[in-house]
Amino acid sequence: MEKLSMKVKLFLAIITTSATLVLGWNVIRTDWNHELLIHLIVFAILAICSESLPVALPKGGYVTVSYPIFLTSLILFPLGVTLTAMALSGLLIFGKVASEQPFYKRVFNASQYVLSLATAYWVMNFFNSSPIQFDSISLILYLVAAFVYMIMNMTIIAIIIGMVSNKSPWSIFVSNIRWSVPNFIALVPLGFLLTLLYKNWGALGLLLLFIPLLISRHSFQLYIDMRENYLNTVEALVQALEAKDTYTSGHSARVGKFAVAIAEELEMSDDKIESLKYAAVLHDVGKIGVSEIILNKEGKLLDSEWEVIRSHPVMGQTIIKSIKFLFDIGQVVRHHHERFDGNGYPDGIKGVDIPIESRIIAVADTYDAITSDRSYRKGSTHDEALAELKRVAGSQLDPEIVKIFCKAVTYEMAARTEDADHGQIAESLG
Repeated sequence: MEKLSMKVKLFLAIITTSATLVLGWNVIRTDWNHELLIHLIVFAILAICSESLPVALPKGGYVTVSYPIFLTSLILFPLGVTLTAMALSGLLIFGKVASEQPFYKRVFNASQYVLSLATAYWVMNFFNSSPIQFDSISLILYLVAAFVYMIMNMTIIAIIIGMVSNKSPWSIFVSNIRWSVPNFIALVPLGFLLTLLYKNWGALGLLLLFIPLLISRHSFQLYIDMRENYLNTVEALVQALEAKDTYTSGHSARVGKFAVAIAEELEMSDDKIESLKYAAVLHDVGKIGVSEIILNKEGKLLDSEWEVIRSHPVMGQTIIKSIKFLFDIGQVVRHHHERFDGNGYPDGIKGVDIPIESRIIAVADTYDAITSDRSYRKGSTHDEALAELKRVAGSQLDPEIVKIFCKAVTYEMAARTEDADHGQIAESLG
């Protein structure tokens, strides 16, 4: 909590205070009886179990299968019962997730549940205050309430993650939270079914739906795991390449970080940045098909050897095509050695005909090649590398991207120096 900025602490305080007032007001206004207490206990237990089995999202935050439980309680019970049960589900989690979450995060989760559910309930009751029913009009209202809850929940989460990571809430939603939208949508029908089962069969109805809920959670976990495996595949390919060429160890990772820095200066979307990062890290994967003798040769290469080297972008595209999820970056890898004046390879295209991602990688690749030690020469300094980039801008490299890169990398070097003055360890770009 101490590491949080004042802005984040203020937002947490506003959310927590607002939720406390809303919860307290509705608890006082609820006409409590033995039956409502039973409902509270049943739904609180079920929600706590669901919240204790979250699925972590790739860039922060997580989702659970508690959504249909929230929706069912929202439809069936007075708001005081619903808010109390769901607030408890945010506070009283157990297992691994409990050990990883500090108390203030639990309070925040419980608070945003209260505010999201209260907003959805008020919207639903504004149009219809009649008891539960499943005619067409009521179903539409329930769908609207479910949608309102989802929007409120995602908005609050995006704002807090954006504050912590210094990004806009919209960029957080696009890059991360939107992956949970299909999960929310898929769980809405389960919420309606759970409502009918509990209304007619009581707690037994909950047991009938518990297994489908767990299956839903497991399916979403597999989806997230699959996305994580993408990067593991990329890293394995790069390690295979760098095992052949000891002088380029770490080159691909550095080019990836430099490329991301350029893309962020260009304000590219998070999806495009992610795709660019894959392409940048894999830009030299075609060298797997090049002999180690040629890659590590200290003297001047023969024309025939240069032809083999120049084949690596096409070979890289061929390798990437065989990996389904990387198919879209094949063209980027193919063209990363094209020149802005059209004298590059393999296709001799020029200017804006070269994919912008390829032009970005070309600048990042050139800078790292100039500053890295090779078997036949020592790497140049940062200033010498920037001077060389500016010299070939307009001929070999896109001049606008060179300008943006020089700005980004100079800012990073200044930040490193400032951190060193304060005895801190500076991090790499990206």
